Amino acid sequence: MHEDAPKITLAPSWPARVLFIESRSAPGHPVDSFETHGFEIHGYRDAIGALLAARSSEPAAIVAPTDMINVDFLSFIEAMAARSDVPVIVGLATHEHATDLAYEAIARGARSILALPCRAEQLIAAVRACGIRMEPSARTLRVGDLVLDPQAFKVSIGEATVTLTPREFLLVQCLMQASPRVVRVEELARALATYDEGSIAATRVLVTRVRKKFETAAPESSHLLETVRSIGYRINEG
Repeated sequence: MHEDAPKITLAPSWPARVLFIESRSAPGHPVDSFETHGFEIHGYRDAIGALLAARSSEPAAIVAPTDMINVDFLSFIEAMAARSDVPVIVGLATHEHATDLAYEAIARGARSILALPCRAEQLIAAVRACGIRMEPSARTLRVGDLVLDPQAFKVSIGEATVTLTPREFLLVQCLMQASPRVVRVEELARALATYDEGSIAATRVLVTRVRKKFETAAPESSHLLETVRSIGYRINEG
């Protein structure tokens, strides 16, 4: 691939079109009706077909499985990052080294991770983790000094950048979208089921980890992520 090849800069159509590459771990794409959620799914049997579709159509995202056939997975990720602004969601299969491949893909430009096979709500959460909304809205979230930019996959508190994993990023995004409402821990666990089984205990540990990262980046930010006893969590503005 030539380094000076132009990038695809097509704006996503509405409803958002998600291209789903099938594989051994996901021989078919979710068949649920997604129109009511604001997007539609188009399945492709191989990565080449999806890559060609990304150049000719206006997809909002592509789901690329770590066990895709006929095309090297990381080469596909690099090709998309070099030639397109379309977010790539990594489909995490169950084969050996799949997790390592997924996080290497994030480092090379992929936006989110989705465990395969997936349910409809998990796919929706993964698409949202890319910053793709189901209705027109601002791309950047702001609550006081806390800013989340889904397109840049960046969270900052004032001038300080907070380095988060994809799973931590999704948690902060869910809380900011709901602010100032208190989000029940069960609701957060369901959203985080994109990455695991959505256990409540794991969600509580994740919140603690995010709070520590907030405080490390900006020591005065201890008030931002509040625990509401026996209910859940919320992001505070002041």
